[in-house]
Amino acid sequence: FHWRYPKYRASEIRTTVSDGVEYIRSLQRDDGSWEGCWGVCFTYGTWFGLEALALDGKTYDTQLADDAVKRACAFLCSIQREDGGWGEAFESCEKRAYVEAKESHVVNTAWALLGLMAVNYPDETVLERGIKFIASRQLANGDWAQAQIVGVFNKTCAIQYTNYRNVFPIWAMGKFRRLYPKNDLSVSPKAS
Repeated sequence: FHWRYPKYRASEIRTTVSDGVEYIRSLQRDDGSWEGCWGVCFTYGTWFGLEALALDGKTYDTQLADDAVKRACAFLCSIQREDGGWGEAFESCEKRAYVEAKESHVVNTAWALLGLMAVNYPDETVLERGIKFIASRQLANGDWAQAQIVGVFNKTCAIQYTNYRNVFPIWAMGKFRRLYPKNDLSVSPKAS
C-alpha cells in the first residue's frame, strides 16, 4: 500500500509496519522458524515470517537480509530432504516442535520455496531441487495427488484443504518462473 500511496499517512504506516515486524521477530524461535496456525506448521509459519520481513525490505538482493532472515532460511534449508522436497508431519502442531513426515509433500515444498523466494535466497540450487520435486509429483492431468494433511485449526484439529495441493505448487512454480526466467526449469520444470 505505502509503495502505491507513499504520502498517505506515511508516518503512521511506517510506525505500524515497524511495530508489526518487531512483533514477528519476537515470535521467531531459536532454530530460525516460526510456528504456523492454519497450515502444518513450522514450514508454513516460516514462509509467513519471511514474507513479512521481505515486505520490510529485508531481502538478500537489497543486501538487507538480517540475522532473522538468515536464520529462517538456514532452518528451511536444514529440513530440505534428499529428494529436494520438504515434508512436515501434522504432529508438529500437537508437539509444537518440528516433526519430519515420512515423505516429502508438494504443499510443504511450495511453502518453503515461497518463503525462500520472498527474500531472494541466493542459492538457486536449493530452489531448483524443490521445483524439480514439485514437477516430479505432478500427475498427467496436471493435478497433484492428495497426500498427508497439511491444514490445521487450533493446533489440534487436522483439516484437509483439497485446494492446497494445487494452489501452492502452482504459485511456487509460477513465482520461480517469474524470478528466474532464464533458468532451464522455467522453460521445462522436468528438465534435469
